[in-house]
Amino acid sequence: MSPRQHLKLHVCDCNRINLTYGSVTMHFDKEEFLAYAMHVGKMASQVSSAADLQKTRARAEPETTHYH
Repeated sequence: MSPRQHLKLHVCDCNRINLTYGSVTMHFDKEEFLAYAMHVGKMASQVSSAADLQKTRARAEPETTHYH
């Protein structure tokens, strides 16, 4: 994360969770957020432990992987 960009987590009174990174805000309910966080954590672990990014991409499930 760039030091210029801020990561914010806000839990609304309506139990919605807003995750803001830079100019992007994502809105979740509690279950969605926990699933998202779990999957991002797993992906981060794969990238950090991979010898290189190409090996990590090869291990990913093709039907759930999108590159832009």
